[in-house]
Amino acid sequence: MHGRLALGGLALLVFAMFADTLIAPGSQVIGDVRGDLAAHTLPWRAFGFGELAKGNLALWNPYVFGGAPYFGGLQSALLYPPNFLFLVLPLPLATNWSIALNIWLLGAFMYLWAVRRGLAPFAAFVCAALLMFCAPHFLRVQSGLVTNLAAMVWVPLLFLAIDEWLASRRPLWCLLGMLAVAMQILAGQPQYVYYTAIIAAVYCALRLLEPRTGRLAAAAGLLSVHAGGALLAAVQLFAGLQTTAETVRGQPLPYSFAASFAFPPENLVTLLAPGFFGDIWRQPYWGRWYLWEACAFIGVAGLALAAYGIAASRTPGRRALLATAAVALLLAFGDNTPLYRVLYDWLPWYDKFRATGKFIFFASLILVLFAGCGLDRILRNSTVPAGALWSWGALSAALLAAGAVLHAIDWVPLYALIMRSGQTYVEPHADVALVAASGAFASYGLMAAGLTLAATAGLALWARRTPRAALLLGVLAVAEVFAFARTQRPTFDSALIVIPQLREVIARDPGDYRILNLHAANSSFLTGVRDAWGYDPAVARRYAEFVTWSAGNDPGLATQYVQFHRFHPLLAMLRVKYVVEVKDNVMTMTPGKAPLRQVELIGAYQVRSGREAILRALDAPSFDPRKEVILEREPQPAPVAAASQGRAAVVRQGTDYLEIEADVAAPSVLLVTDAWTPAWRARALPGSSASGYEVMPANYALRAVALGPGQHRLRMEYAPTGFRIGLIVSVLAWMAWAGAFVLLRRKERPRQP
Repeated sequence: MHGRLALGGLALLVFAMFADTLIAPGSQVIGDVRGDLAAHTLPWRAFGFGELAKGNLALWNPYVFGGAPYFGGLQSALLYPPNFLFLVLPLPLATNWSIALNIWLLGAFMYLWAVRRGLAPFAAFVCAALLMFCAPHFLRVQSGLVTNLAAMVWVPLLFLAIDEWLASRRPLWCLLGMLAVAMQILAGQPQYVYYTAIIAAVYCALRLLEPRTGRLAAAAGLLSVHAGGALLAAVQLFAGLQTTAETVRGQPLPYSFAASFAFPPENLVTLLAPGFFGDIWRQPYWGRWYLWEACAFIGVAGLALAAYGIAASRTPGRRALLATAAVALLLAFGDNTPLYRVLYDWLPWYDKFRATGKFIFFASLILVLFAGCGLDRILRNSTVPAGALWSWGALSAALLAAGAVLHAIDWVPLYALIMRSGQTYVEPHADVALVAASGAFASYGLMAAGLTLAATAGLALWARRTPRAALLLGVLAVAEVFAFARTQRPTFDSALIVIPQLREVIARDPGDYRILNLHAANSSFLTGVRDAWGYDPAVARRYAEFVTWSAGNDPGLATQYVQFHRFHPLLAMLRVKYVVEVKDNVMTMTPGKAPLRQVELIGAYQVRSGREAILRALDAPSFDPRKEVILEREPQPAPVAAASQGRAAVVRQGTDYLEIEADVAAPSVLLVTDAWTPAWRARALPGSSASGYEVMPANYALRAVALGPGQHRLRMEYAPTGFRIGLIVSVLAWMAWAGAFVLLRRKERPRQP
């Protein structure tokens, strides 16, 4: 009964937070229009689940990056169960409900973990609420990082499975851990999967150091959790690994890029005052990086309870938990410590991700657990030691005094110091009034923290006389983080994603071409016009290098981000007809050279080897992509230039394939002006004059097929072997998992009271 009430209470808190966005259908969605929800996730979901509703699991998206892997890009999250809401609800409503559902699931799993650790139901409820609305989690709502939210959900469930396996050695707990890992993989955020595995490995290793029998068996069970979860999610994982090898995500990130978005040590002050450096809405954030990567707030009351829980509780694995939290905090600091360079150079995959500040969530998770332990101790004992009360009172007075002092000092030197770091996104030369307002806001934040801590101490003192007053400590802790989260919960009109004028221009000028939308590239999923660029790390590596080079940058440093210093004439080879820019809410469309068609027959060719040689050949004044193609080996048959090479056309296409008919007069290269990856294949259709075809890279980033004279009918398909193998493995793994679950339940049932 207590569990149902607690889970229902968590649901009510979530509903109170989002009620206005969950009831009436409309175009409002939760988040900031400047965040990833507008720039990435909404268009991504609209495309992927729109295709899934038609019965098509899209492996490739033809709309951005000249075409790019979709399902294997992981962030599509097409197989993540809570995302099935997108199949039955309108896009804005499905987005809002999926956010709310993931937040509730996180709270529910945290509650279960806390209860299984022996906490009173109310203390466990407070734990769950603190985790749901703490800054390292909830600020992801503001920034629109919904795949982050979904991946975070499964961390407390994984820790629950680890603890219970170590305590009972019941294999069912290993099965639960496998389920948590599989769901986290399907959630679409590989960085959290990787970081969770690191933190879980640290925690497991520390727990195994405790005196216990059968360490080998315990270790084997722990290893099975991630291995089994990987097998369950193999269809997503194997496709993702193949996509990673084909895209920029598979390349080590440049050190300076990978080291960005580490947690700044000075931002530990946000444990007490989340808006010390600004909170975006009431005061511009002027600290390093983004606030959602650099805020550790779990509530002042929650932090006080956590400190008391660390000092007074004897929860199982206490030392391992504290050491794991310390490791997570150290890793969150990133390149602010020498450890980061060692891990970047030596730990596999560590150089594939940026934003080590995400590790702060794991430290917060453990702090929140100790906050529950502290409250549980008070609920059972009703007596907070005088030493703790004096400490809270003294710190409260210190915070009030510090706030008063900071209000009076000159903030310009500190502001200038942060600006000189080059890691902030505010104007480097802010006016005096803005700097003064920032200082005042920070000082008020410290004063508010002091008052909250004083209230916490007062309630703890009252609880020594009236035990029921201890409940108010939990209420205060929850109310504090709830109020914080509510002020960080914007909404925006999802209709703003697409520029209205762009729709009008496209309607007046239909055709087979692409645009280069520098304002919102992923809106191509919604408008139907294809884009030469986009916003996602799953961009084909060669294509990204070509575009990066064409824009005047070093192709060896290609990522999903490009600064366009120029618009190369070869953009026409990518079918770019217009460059779209928005300045001061005014859209301009600059026409470029006449674009190539989707398929062209080319009669002249060169063979070049290596990126630098190919790019030099492409940049030569004599190169004309309509008449010549750059290949990397001799084609069979070799093309022969003629007065007319013949004709070719796409007669049918879907997300993952093209069907092409060609009447070839002289041996030619069929150039397809879409991005190439090694997973593209071609096969002959009935009536074709050739029995087989080979897809090869052309002009470094595009696709080509050598054709002899005659009639050709071929189907070009994106067919990653990782997906096919992963599908088989996943089906077998789920059958084995379900069978093991049923057998173990039957085996244990007679022993249940």
